[in-house]
Amino acid sequence: MSQSEKLRGRAAQVSGKFKELAGRATGNNRMRYRGRFEMFKGRALTRTAVWKDSLRGTLRDLRVSGR
Repeated sequence: MSQSEKLRGRAAQVSGKFKELAGRATGNNRMRYRGRFEMFKGRALTRTAVWKDSLRGTLRDLRVSGR
């Protein structure tokens, strides 16, 4: 499940980067800032997926060592 979340986050980052570059090229600040927001959103999605994986691994290790 988290792989799909990571992929969604990375896709949002790439999409945001293209929008930011397009906004810079055309002088459209609204598109540029929207792109920056999407990049931020993508980073947040990716980081939360990584944190979830880390937490799941820690909980799994605790359950195994507790037996």
